Amino acid sequence: MEKLKTYFKSNYIFYIIATVVIALDLLTKHLLTNKHIVLIEGVVSFYYSENTGAAFSMFSNNTILLIFVSVFLLIAIILFKNLVKHKPHILFTFAYPLIIGGAIGNLFDRIFLGYVRDFVSLDFINFAIFNFADTCLCIGFVLLAIYLVFVDFKDEKNKVN
Repeated sequence: MEKLKTYFKSNYIFYIIATVVIALDLLTKHLLTNKHIVLIEGVVSFYYSENTGAAFSMFSNNTILLIFVSVFLLIAIILFKNLVKHKPHILFTFAYPLIIGGAIGNLFDRIFLGYVRDFVSLDFINFAIFNFADTCLCIGFVLLAIYLVFVDFKDEKNKVN
């Protein structure tokens, strides 16, 4: 039991960030459902859309498959975070909760609605409509990649020399 308390204490920032990401994702989706709001004419607007697929509507209408893949990837990411020894670093601290929170936000939609609610439209380019969870996932993976390449890999390279 003491080990469990220590684990939760050492990971409180992770849980706070992931919870905030999930809450903000679900709140923005709720507030913008069935809305069309132009923020900056010709640049960005909120345009509600229901996506039954993954990124860029790939695998549309395969909700069950996407749920299983999402759960599998969530488990893999959590195991990677907890089983692989990483040097404490701000990039790592923020990357994982953004990824986990974003994945859970979209998974919630898939499980309970059968689709993901998207609403951010970049009107100045022909690009997919996305949501807050998607943004957090992308930022989280970019931070993780930067961490792995420039911090973790660099430390490993220095240990070898």
